[in-house]
Amino acid sequence: MASITNSTKYGEGHAVVFKDKLPATRLNELRRLNYQPAVDIFKISKDRNFKPEIVIEAGSGKDYVNLIDKRRKKVTVIGSASGIDGLFNHAGKSGKANTNLLTEIKETFSLVIFRAHTEMNKKLSEDEAIKEVERIIPRVMDNYQSIYYNSAIKQLVEYKKYAKNRGYEYERQGGKQTQKLYETARRLTNKLSDNWNPADVWAIRKGFDMKPLYDAREAAELNLRLTEAYEKRDILPISLKQVEKDRAKSSVIDPARLFNQKLDLDLSYDQTDLSDTYKNFILKTKSGFAIRAGFKASAVTLNVSLEGRFIGAGYQTGAVDAKIYTQYMRDKYNYKLRSSTVSKNEHEIAKKELKEIFRKKNRLSNTIKNYEHAIDLFENADDLTKDRFSNLISYLYSFLILPKNFEEHMKFTYLCSKKVTPDSSMYIIIEQ
Repeated sequence: MASITNSTKYGEGHAVVFKDKLPATRLNELRRLNYQPAVDIFKISKDRNFKPEIVIEAGSGKDYVNLIDKRRKKVTVIGSASGIDGLFNHAGKSGKANTNLLTEIKETFSLVIFRAHTEMNKKLSEDEAIKEVERIIPRVMDNYQSIYYNSAIKQLVEYKKYAKNRGYEYERQGGKQTQKLYETARRLTNKLSDNWNPADVWAIRKGFDMKPLYDAREAAELNLRLTEAYEKRDILPISLKQVEKDRAKSSVIDPARLFNQKLDLDLSYDQTDLSDTYKNFILKTKSGFAIRAGFKASAVTLNVSLEGRFIGAGYQTGAVDAKIYTQYMRDKYNYKLRSSTVSKNEHEIAKKELKEIFRKKNRLSNTIKNYEHAIDLFENADDLTKDRFSNLISYLYSFLILPKNFEEHMKFTYLCSKKVTPDSSMYIIIEQ
């Protein structure tokens, strides 16, 4: 709930949006006014001579808040303070912020809410949580949205299943105690931090001796010590996904166990969607899990990125480490993926690979009719698109032709997208 009524904290220009989960009668009223909940931003006005053009009633009472809508119309919402506050979420003053800052804000809301509940048995209100986060991140309200708080509250329900006693210290990845832990992991596994352990927030028992983990001599030893610490609830590594559904869910990701057990997913082949611009393809399984291969980070990059996602679920499982996948294809199939500059000879190789793929799978696209159509698109493309074609097809070939067991191959990429590899470590994931 956004506590904006009678508030001195949220002043002139503070941005709010109507919640999208309101009674049907209220939603119909907003639609008649041409307002879109959760989208249209309103700015608070403190003008003493404010004269509303639109009045919205929110129960009985004489409290009110004055707003300016997107069309610069003046709107007054009048009623009880709780009735008014219950209509709104904070929207933030700035619609733009770098991804790292937004990630920091989201994770810090989860951290302060977990800490308050575990250490003080207190469920923070939205305003209390904002105040705690502001101690850590100045000017948080410039980039804040109420979904960050609401998501953290839903995550808390799951977190309580793992931390049942007080006595923890909390930090984000790479904080005071985990910085050296990740340094040790990089030295032993040669992995980027998230690829060894993607935990965003760490809860570590006060007084717990981290030295045996720092001093581990092999990746297996490090991972075993972390698992032992988790089993005693001395360390809780928590990976967080924003929760927009009614409730969160959680599970323990244990690489050593997952690589040797059958997943509760149907990873058999469903379909492929190859774009006619050769910018990406999405390969779907019957479970809904899919791999997207494509180009990002630069308008002219030739490096192919792989990302796992669940179709229709509204979230991604994560990126597949390019080094791990490339090495896997070399070791298992003696195949070298193309993911940088290419030669015209490799264009011809890609054409042959695509022809083989079309022989095995008749349909590869909603817009590319057949192999001849695909080659016609290639021949009429610019040089960048031709090079991208070559690289992208090598990845498609690595999924649809080379694996003797497609389901096992998809299991490998699924686990990699969740940062689960033979030398990665266990963590708790809380997601929607």
